[in-house]
Amino acid sequence: MIGFLTWAAVVLAAAGALSVCVLGARRLAVARSDRIQAEAESRLFPVAISLLEGESVPTESVTENDAELLALVLSRLGRNVRGAGSERIGAFFERHGLVVRELDTLSSPRPWRRASAAFALGDMASSSAVAHLLEALEDPDAAVRAASARSLGRLGAVGAVEPIVHALAGGRLPRSVAGQALLAIGPPALPSLRALLAAPEPTARSFAVELVGLLGDASDDQSVLARLRDSSAEVRAKAARALGRLGAEQAGAALTAALDDRIVFVRVSAARALAAVGDPDAVPDLLRVARADDFDAARAAASAAARLDPAVVRTAARDQDAGPHLQEAADFLELHA
Repeated sequence: MIGFLTWAAVVLAAAGALSVCVLGARRLAVARSDRIQAEAESRLFPVAISLLEGESVPTESVTENDAELLALVLSRLGRNVRGAGSERIGAFFERHGLVVRELDTLSSPRPWRRASAAFALGDMASSSAVAHLLEALEDPDAAVRAASARSLGRLGAVGAVEPIVHALAGGRLPRSVAGQALLAIGPPALPSLRALLAAPEPTARSFAVELVGLLGDASDDQSVLARLRDSSAEVRAKAARALGRLGAEQAGAALTAALDDRIVFVRVSAARALAAVGDPDAVPDLLRVARADDFDAARAAASAAARLDPAVVRTAARDQDAGPHLQEAADFLELHA
């Protein structure tokens, strides 16, 4: 028995030593590979900069392996590049067949490969990928849909605005992914977003109102103002916030009326928006809400009134029926006086 245990210990020790040797060799191999890649990327970085700046670069002499590495460098740089530089990045990837390769991968049976390809196509800055990425928004895998939306945003694909919003409304995209994609498209997305303010799905209307508030301008005041009467409380609340961000001074009366909305979070949004648009005529109504409404709405109203007319809030806070929220707002005013 002792002999058996001795041999078992020897075998285990040998196996452990072999494992250590294998891991050590693998670490050396990985380190060497990383070093070679880093050196190659450093060598190709000036080539990438020249391509972005429109200088003549003999890319035909770039080897296939160099093309892969140059693609990585360009994709990293391309995330902060627009206009002609972005077009040159797209032309490079197309010329070396890398766009076609990733487009082919979009039909892979493996979801992770489809998602990786969809993500890469956004960094390749090739408009030829837009139609394929729009199709990928309907992919059965959530990661593929998210990667496609992200890349459509990176490509500035205006035609993707409605599909992305409808994918959100249908529960096929998370709000964060859809929002980042549309914000990446920027102001060119506004015409489609404005049209979606009257979409049949409340989620689509809510999302469109929110983004119009972020991307829009004073010309959007009236269309957003109309959403304060929407049947969806979420849309009404988002409309109030959007009006506050747009600084829609003419929305004061409608926002004051929204202080009596039957939904608390709409009243909260209306109070904060009144402070943002700077409507002093709303102070009496804000004081009324601050004295008697539910906690969140009352606190928001007190804070808004304090921003609009500090002197009135200080006086009101001394009344016997002022309530805790006006007193708190007055205390903050004194603290920051």
